[in-house]
Amino acid sequence: MEIAKVWIKRIAAAAIAAALAGCGAGSGNPSAAQTAEAASPDYAGGARVVTNLDQLSNANTTSSLVANRNLLNAPVSTPATNQQTTTNTTLARLYLANPTANIYTGDTKPPPGDTTLLNAKARKYPDFSYAMLRQTLKAAQDIEVARFGQYALPTNIKPVILRLTLNAHGRLTDIAIEQRSGVAKVDQAMIDACKKGMWAMNPPAGAMAANGGYQIRFEGLVQNYSYDLGGDYTYATHLGLLLL
Repeated sequence: MEIAKVWIKRIAAAAIAAALAGCGAGSGNPSAAQTAEAASPDYAGGARVVTNLDQLSNANTTSSLVANRNLLNAPVSTPATNQQTTTNTTLARLYLANPTANIYTGDTKPPPGDTTLLNAKARKYPDFSYAMLRQTLKAAQDIEVARFGQYALPTNIKPVILRLTLNAHGRLTDIAIEQRSGVAKVDQAMIDACKKGMWAMNPPAGAMAANGGYQIRFEGLVQNYSYDLGGDYTYATHLGLLLL
C-alpha cells in the first residue's frame, strides 16, 4: 500500500514538471525552429519580420512613393486615347494652321493651261511664238467655259492639229485641219481660238517661210480637269506651236 502511494506521488510530480516545462516554452526563449521561421524573408507570404532596427535601410524611399502616387493619379492611357490624340494633332495641322484652307469661298480661279514651243525655230523667236500662244490660250479657255458647260470630254480625246498661214504683216489668212480631236465642239473651239489669238504685230522677218509668209503648225489638247457640285467642268488646255 505504501509502495503504491510512493509511485502515485512520483507520477504526479513528473506530470507537474512536464506541465511547467510546457508553459516555459510558450513564454520564454523561442525554439530553434521558431527563430528560423521568423528570420526567413518568406515568412507570412513574403513579409520580412524585423526584430533588430539595425536591419533597416538608410535609403530615402519617399521619392519613389511620390512617383508611384503620381502614376496612380494619372489618367489611364488606352490605345483609343492615343489614337484620338494623334487625330486631334492632325486636325490642328490641317485646319488651325491655315484656317482658310478647304473652305469654299465662291471665288473663281482661272482654268489650268500651258503653252509649249515644239521646235528649235519657234524657240529662236520666243517673243513672237509665245505671244501668239498666250493670246490663243486665253481665247480657248473663254470659249470652253461658254460652250462646254457640263460636258465631260472622252478620255481618249486626241490633239487638234492645224496648219496656219500668216501674211507678212502677221495676220491669219488660212487654217487647214490636219488632225481632229474626235469631238466636233473641241475642233471648232480650237479653230475659233486661233482666229482670235494667232496674230502678231511687227513679226520677225527671220521667222518667215520661203513663200514670204509665216507657216505655223498648231496643236491643241483639251482634257477634263475637275467638276463642281453643280456638275460644271473645268478643262485643262495644252497648246503647242512649231514654226515651219
